[in-house]
Amino acid sequence: MGGGFRKDVLTVGSLTAASRVLGFVRDMVMAWLLGAGPLADAFVVAFRLPNLLRRFMAEGAVSVAFVPVFQEVKERDGTDTAFVLARQVFTLMFLVLGVVSVVGVAAAPLLVSVIAPGFIGQPVFETTVHLTRIMFPYILLIGVAALLMGVLNSVGHFAMPAAAPILMNVFMVGVPVAFHVYIPLIDSPADALAWGVVAGGVAQILVQIPPLKMRGIPIGPAPDFRSERVRKVIRLVGVASVGASIYQINVLAGTLLASLLPGGSVSYLYYANRILELPLGVFAFAVGNVMLPSMSAASARMEMERLCGLMGRGMLAVLLFTIPATVGAVILSEPIFSVLFVRGEFSYADARQASYALVMYGAGIWAVGITRIQTQALYAMQKAKAAVNISWVTLVVNIAFCLALMPLMKHSGIALASTLSVFAQLAVQHRYLAKLGVRLPKGFVMDVFKMVLASIAMGALIVPFALLDLWSGGPRAEAAGVLAVSILLGAFVYFLVAWMLGASGLRRFVGRKGS
Repeated sequence: MGGGFRKDVLTVGSLTAASRVLGFVRDMVMAWLLGAGPLADAFVVAFRLPNLLRRFMAEGAVSVAFVPVFQEVKERDGTDTAFVLARQVFTLMFLVLGVVSVVGVAAAPLLVSVIAPGFIGQPVFETTVHLTRIMFPYILLIGVAALLMGVLNSVGHFAMPAAAPILMNVFMVGVPVAFHVYIPLIDSPADALAWGVVAGGVAQILVQIPPLKMRGIPIGPAPDFRSERVRKVIRLVGVASVGASIYQINVLAGTLLASLLPGGSVSYLYYANRILELPLGVFAFAVGNVMLPSMSAASARMEMERLCGLMGRGMLAVLLFTIPATVGAVILSEPIFSVLFVRGEFSYADARQASYALVMYGAGIWAVGITRIQTQALYAMQKAKAAVNISWVTLVVNIAFCLALMPLMKHSGIALASTLSVFAQLAVQHRYLAKLGVRLPKGFVMDVFKMVLASIAMGALIVPFALLDLWSGGPRAEAAGVLAVSILLGAFVYFLVAWMLGASGLRRFVGRKGS
């Protein structure tokens, strides 16, 4: 695994980690100000709408539709032509997302009725509509920001696109603390958080303009956005938006069904899902984002062997971190919620309920990571139609399991259904890629087995920490210290055992030749 790959993954991973840590701070502020009651449920649902559309029409679509076409044009017709394509797509995206934002604000009551039918006829419904109208223009802002990220990634610059989301969390923390807590200009804490979302969207655009100018990349509208290449991007976007966002579609389905359960269920699932975004964002999405331009270039050159090698190495790099993350999330779920969230309106009883969801979600962290790399490989090969067909099958599986498990397990059943649907997606994707001739590298299964053994050793070490009678007291210094020690010791044991077993994924990542 080349040094450039390691450097890019570490850069993206470390910046994503900083963003995720600030995301935890943001969620702690949310829990402090909103708790896990109706106001929190209203904000979560209202934020879910533009956030999901961001995945559909902005970040997901740019990552898996624009970048492969951009790479293809750059390889075959030169960089200047590729930049023209970027301006054309920018113009069309701005117009389309502008219209979507206006329609979303006007149709907010209908959208809330669809995504959270359990809110209809309750006071929380009007609150959710109000917050949706504040935040919906975020889809336009993040759409522009995501396209700029895609252009920078395509020319080999990953740092600023990875750093931009940090500003989102900074503003979501700063605006409510500054203008609701210290200077109470905004009466509702939920309103303050919503305006923080909008401010964060603006900031993510502005911060990427300097690196674009430094590289001489032209920005701004292009009058002619009806070229064949733009139409090709749009065709890919049309199908890629669903396929690349299947995990979020499953989360959306869970949100809809959770609105039918007792109050707080939506928030429990939201907070549990947010915990998972740290390992997924730092490892799975970082590796996927770095690998996509390289896999796209390999596909454009018809270098199938290189594409297979890139996908296999990417999967090993993801599993190296997501397998132990899976074990850690399952075992330490209650301590994590106790230390991070029990304060203000968020009680220990809320922490226990949310931890049940984390256990069910957490069991599938490794599978989400693998499906991310497999999805990137499909889009690098411009097999968007196949990816979206697989996503529809996965969505049906998710909803079926939700309906079967909800009566017995409440919100935990929804989380388990999401994990089971990801397993289904993983199996179907793997079979389809095999039919295309995409094979896993030699020794892949043995390397994964060594990671599993190392994770079992780690789990045996941290189980006693999870069983200590410390966690009901909330975020005390003693509890926080014990949690930190258990995580650090667990990580040390995992990497030590993996190294001793000769896991080539670890040896490649640190720059040594695998056995």
